[in-house]
Amino acid sequence: MQAIPIDQIFDAQELQDEYSAFQLIDYNALRIECAATGIELSEDPVEGGISKLNGIIAQIDAQKTRVANIVNQSIKNESDLEVLYRKTLGVYKREFDTRLPQPPCSDFSNAGAREACCNSLLENLVKLKLAVEGSYHQSKTFTKMAQNDLNKLDSTNKNISRQITVLQLTMDIGEIQRQSGPSPHSFQ
Repeated sequence: MQAIPIDQIFDAQELQDEYSAFQLIDYNALRIECAATGIELSEDPVEGGISKLNGIIAQIDAQKTRVANIVNQSIKNESDLEVLYRKTLGVYKREFDTRLPQPPCSDFSNAGAREACCNSLLENLVKLKLAVEGSYHQSKTFTKMAQNDLNKLDSTNKNISRQITVLQLTMDIGEIQRQSGPSPHSFQ
């Protein structure tokens, strides 16, 4: 039994051409770029003062913008692959359901053998379906990883903002204490 060529399956050639022309994202390059987004924080936020912390926030915001662009690019890529996958799956199911009850597949008495026969006939379409499905799942995974990188940057930004607030409160309390004079409990 010989596999049916893609060009003899209705709509399959167009799907193969669309997948062949699809521009997959270079996930490795973008992963490296996302992994490089990180700011080393000082253990002592007072060390550099508010201006240093504000500088770090500006760096994080720039990195967040780049990672957000990567996330957006990834979401679009994932969406496009999902559409292509669903179309490919639809063609596969249509062909499978059409050919299963016909000879040579219907000649087998065992359901598993009939399905195997049908998949053998549709081998080229099965390969296309698996390739598109693999690319789609890879894009979903990358989108989640990029979103995680964005969340980490956002969390770091929030932590630094909290440090600035604590630093400003400490300075305000110190100024209030200085203006109110010596504490009755202080030793002179």
